[in-house]
Amino acid sequence: MAKPRIGGIILAAGSSQRFGDDKRKAVLANGEMVIVNTIRKVASCLDTVIVVLRFGDKTLADNLEGIINNDQVTYFLAPDSARGMAHSLANAIHRARDLDGAALFLADMPFIDTATVQMLVNTFEAHHHEQPIVAPAINGTPGHPVIFHRAYFDEIEALEGDRGARPVVDAHQDRLIEVEVSDAGIIQDIDTPDDLGQGASIR
Repeated sequence: MAKPRIGGIILAAGSSQRFGDDKRKAVLANGEMVIVNTIRKVASCLDTVIVVLRFGDKTLADNLEGIINNDQVTYFLAPDSARGMAHSLANAIHRARDLDGAALFLADMPFIDTATVQMLVNTFEAHHHEQPIVAPAINGTPGHPVIFHRAYFDEIEALEGDRGARPVVDAHQDRLIEVEVSDAGIIQDIDTPDDLGQGASIR
């Protein structure tokens, strides 16, 4: 039996209001922009990646395309991005209808270990026939990414507001497979420049 086709969707259409500037372009200690670091990690684990940007972010999309140089990564300017995260996700999931599963990542979480992503992918593949939702947790605290079976794509496409896909997880707790990990990167996001570490800068 063929393996299920799983793609990554990176949500990068937020307004960065708490950060004070465009945190997607903030530079990490390794010298890479936050969004570039996240894209590289996701693309190393999944064969197809959709990066969801704000409507009007064509310049950023072009820049990222030149930096990443990977034909499996596409950039999508979500037409409803100004209405909140759920709307951006709903726009993007419509473009992922050929996938068997979609792993939802947040662009401002670049510290996730690729081994963690692979563990979640392996779990999804092993339970694919159960129409699972696979999510990591550390010490009982849930994190990202979350992999959704295609059975939930219609519900994701109908989402509204700024909560992301949490309502879909809440509605299908019987299908949720939580994988306990030791990777703090699943809950470590970037809200302020201090979260980047000393010496961070904005490009």
